[in-house]
Amino acid sequence: MTAYRVLAETLEAVSRERGKLAKIETLAGTLGGLDGDELKIAARLASGSPFAEWEQAVTSVGWATVAKAAATVTGWDLETIGACAAAIGDLGEAVGLLLNEDSRAGEILTVSEVDARLRELARERKAAGKQAAVEAMLARSSPVEGKYVIKTLSGGLRIGADVTTVEEALAQAFGADRDAVARAHRDSGDIGETAVAARAGTLSEIRFRLFHPIGFMLATPIETADEVAGELPVFAVEDKYDGIRAHAHKSGGRVALFSRTLDDVTAQFPEVAASLGKLSGSFLLDGEVLAWKDGRPDSFFRLQRRLGRKAPEAEVLEEFPVAFVAYDCLARDGRPLFEEEWTVRRRELETIAPDGGLLVSPVMSAGTPAELDSLFDEARARGNEGLMLKSRDSTYQAGKRGRAWRKYKKALATLDVVVTAVQQGNGKRAGMLSDYTFAVRDGERFVNIGKAYSGLTDEEIRKMGTHFRKITVGRYGPVRAVLPEVVLEVSFDSIQKSARHKSGFALRFPRIVRLRPDKAPADVDTLERVAELYGQLIGQPGRSA
Repeated sequence: MTAYRVLAETLEAVSRERGKLAKIETLAGTLGGLDGDELKIAARLASGSPFAEWEQAVTSVGWATVAKAAATVTGWDLETIGACAAAIGDLGEAVGLLLNEDSRAGEILTVSEVDARLRELARERKAAGKQAAVEAMLARSSPVEGKYVIKTLSGGLRIGADVTTVEEALAQAFGADRDAVARAHRDSGDIGETAVAARAGTLSEIRFRLFHPIGFMLATPIETADEVAGELPVFAVEDKYDGIRAHAHKSGGRVALFSRTLDDVTAQFPEVAASLGKLSGSFLLDGEVLAWKDGRPDSFFRLQRRLGRKAPEAEVLEEFPVAFVAYDCLARDGRPLFEEEWTVRRRELETIAPDGGLLVSPVMSAGTPAELDSLFDEARARGNEGLMLKSRDSTYQAGKRGRAWRKYKKALATLDVVVTAVQQGNGKRAGMLSDYTFAVRDGERFVNIGKAYSGLTDEEIRKMGTHFRKITVGRYGPVRAVLPEVVLEVSFDSIQKSARHKSGFALRFPRIVRLRPDKAPADVDTLERVAELYGQLIGQPGRSA
């Protein structure tokens, strides 16, 4: 029976390694010494989740429940625990610091017992029961064990390694082919089952299954047509739709939709599931859920009214209709097509419903940058974001961003804005003030219009973090209100009406272009300018408010 502490200390060692190869070697050393159910469990836990993807299970333990459990076990009050977590940027790290090595009760925790208790948590429906279960685990945990129990419950280990690192560690530990491990994981939906097969040398025996989330192939962005001028003949060109990307799984009468976050969103779009369920055969499609009106894509802003509703009411379905547009076929009648060229997958897609029962993205081509720009303008006129360029001989690399696919988008405009609040980021930027809320001028006041997380380097964020701490004027949980002094230039894809912000507007996909130390707060753009851009946007053909 393997102690959970062995795995927790391995994860801690991985977090301290700087290079990926060292992280892989550390993980491989521990996983290579396990077998059977312990290997299966440890591989899942090392990837950040106690459950296989196909299980679609969650522990559903919130921050407050964990904090209360930690307060009971450690003896520290909730205020101290909250302050510690806010300062560090990670509740698991905070709990690990507050636990006492000498106060643990009972026998040691084993890997199998942690798995059993996490599964009990997923089945428990009452908050009191969940808190009691967390308390029971923490009472038996050393600081490093408690740290990783809480990180697992929080949904992210934040150790600079992910499931692909675990795949590579399994390949190294058991002398397996790296690509064979990745394929087995993709096809099974279970890194634990994959680990056991890698040890046994039976990866090739794992067969593809539907109805579990699979990573999406991603595209490398381009900003001008000239960037791909010499490659245009190899690309098929499609519209880049302004919706929610989804994988659609169908077999018999069963349909499941999984989002890019690997969540099951089938119940949110019942009309899509019903439509796909009428088609013959089984398949896995890559496509987009779009707001739909009068036989064409509608504004993403209307689609937003459908998001987050687990079971939309009939009046919502009627007021905000959606449709699914398919643009890739990844499996057909039990046969996976990921390793087939795009042209083969496209032929399969077009034969699923030749009578028009399935909306399929049209395919175009461009021979020159000028032709590509013309197609871009036409896509925008149809209400879409831009263009996708897909190499005709490309395979589908789940979860990877490569140059075989490119996305061509252009920012609507840029605005000069002033930062009004900051808070700590997540992942590798946990503990850094990297998330900026920003505003525009409305007369003599500033009104918020958006929040940006990306665009600056780590060094710039660290430097600005020091400055923001000096000009903090208020604390509201994890958020620091700051004097409106720092001016940024931000780009964005669109503008929408929003009741969340005092400005009445929100920017979509804002990104920090650069710091503007040369500008004063009085120089930032006005609410009137934002309203003018919004008017231009909704005046475009194919766009609606």
